[in-house]
Amino acid sequence: MFLRSFKGRTEMKDLFNVSRRGLLLGAAATGLLPRFAFAADSAKLSLEFRIYGGNAPSFLAIEDGTYEKFDLAVTPEGSSGSGESVRRVAAGTHPFGLADASTLVAFAGANPGAAPKLIMPIFDQFPAVILSLKKNPVTSLEDLKKVKLGTGTADAGSKIFPALLARNNIDPKEVNLVTVDVKLRDSMLLTGQVDAVIAFDYTAIFNLIENGVKLEDINLLYYKEFGFDFIGNSLIVNPGVLKDNPDLVKRMARAVSRSWVNANKNRDAAIAAVLQRDKLLNADVERARLDWVLDKHVLTENVKQNGLGSYDKARMESGIEVLKKGFELPDSLAFEDIFVDGFMPPAEDRDIA
Repeated sequence: MFLRSFKGRTEMKDLFNVSRRGLLLGAAATGLLPRFAFAADSAKLSLEFRIYGGNAPSFLAIEDGTYEKFDLAVTPEGSSGSGESVRRVAAGTHPFGLADASTLVAFAGANPGAAPKLIMPIFDQFPAVILSLKKNPVTSLEDLKKVKLGTGTADAGSKIFPALLARNNIDPKEVNLVTVDVKLRDSMLLTGQVDAVIAFDYTAIFNLIENGVKLEDINLLYYKEFGFDFIGNSLIVNPGVLKDNPDLVKRMARAVSRSWVNANKNRDAAIAAVLQRDKLLNADVERARLDWVLDKHVLTENVKQNGLGSYDKARMESGIEVLKKGFELPDSLAFEDIFVDGFMPPAEDRDIA
């Protein structure tokens, strides 16, 4: 009798044990409670690089209340690059991050059990280029046989470059590769120590502009032009967070998507938000950088038609195959090891055209 009575009380308790968030969200929706009646979920967001115009949307979302709208208190933090961002998210010090998708693929191949998951692409185009100056331009892969090419040791563009040469039937021994420190890369190009460099366009271009080079004097040869059509910076999540708190992941994906949609419509406000975090930034340069990122890498025809974050699985699988060769990753690495479905924001949150 006691057990039956206890079970009944337990079931009754469970029936009325609605989550505090659910009650408060429902009350807020009906106007019965103010939005500040409960604390938002705190989450650190690791950025793909230092704080600058390229990730200004992350800070606009603080200023215009986008994170708050989804009951989030997000702290974006700069990093040394996508490699660090991926490691942070994998370790769990940051539940979310922005990172280059190819860097994530490389990490997943080496750390299959610990790798973050990609939940939404942001850049629809991979930003790696062979950058040269128009006084001595590299306009084709064949031109590389005649120049000194500055290349890094760990960046994604440099890592997969040999695989792209092989894909185009060019012997790597025919290319004069000069290993450079990324911090010295642009100055070596300017001083003629190398004739071209492998770089991400929105980083190198504006470094050169700050050193007096005009945009019209820069020549760009994109990896897409010789066989690597892949995405770039994306939203990634710690696998434990993905498993334990899917609601948080869905809200974060919506907020990040909205942050880019709003930044596209309010570019000056986005730059003003990032300048509040680093007053030494050059407003004109960072606005030009943000414009480049949005117009070149985010607002592609695919995104204009299908919304931010949309991608084609076959295209992604083709890119992963190139990356597996470039990074010497296991053949078993598959699309499903990188991408996770079910967290793409609704269409109204992704309409950025």
